[in-house]
Amino acid sequence: MDWQQRYDTGDTPWDLRGVTPPLEALLASGRLRELGVPDRADVAVPGCGRGHDLRAFANLGHAVTGFDIAPGVVLEARRLLALNLVRGAQVHCRDVLGLSGEFAQRFDLVYDYTCFCALTPYLRAAYAREVAAILRDRGVFLALAFPMPPFTGRADGGAGPPHLVRREDLFAAFEADHEFLADFDAEHSAPSRAGFERWFAFRRRPRA
Repeated sequence: MDWQQRYDTGDTPWDLRGVTPPLEALLASGRLRELGVPDRADVAVPGCGRGHDLRAFANLGHAVTGFDIAPGVVLEARRLLALNLVRGAQVHCRDVLGLSGEFAQRFDLVYDYTCFCALTPYLRAAYAREVAAILRDRGVFLALAFPMPPFTGRADGGAGPPHLVRREDLFAAFEADHEFLADFDAEHSAPSRAGFERWFAFRRRPRA
């Protein structure tokens, strides 16, 4: 998949052009603290795109780092952060399957939205290992899983991405290095996504 070409041609249905509404609701609810995330956490956002969700974390005082493989959109994300006078956020052009060497045990929280579903399913286990590697012990992986059943596929009939995400897919990928914390409804989903997304939280098990 040529992600930069998708951005260049405007073929970016995953981009809501603003902060993800369920994330705004979650951050306002105080639920991150209930999940054990520090009030001033180091947060990673793999597949961050234009970086809209980085603003939401940074504006609450978290130190947030976004990663995306498309160099042009990384530059765009940086410009948008500067335009919005956002402090405490940075964006790197990186493959999310190669973060562990540079960012080992760096983060308290890894937040995923439309990254897991963009990966070809056979890469999901490798992605989960990268997440485990960059989380600190007892750090949290928080996924707004989309698209979930009863979603039936892309409007154009393609096979993905986005690839369907089922509860068992997340557990199969993450249970080796993480313990399940919670899953709960997504509030204020975009109309086209309502009923097709749900929050899942896992905690990184302490290393031996």
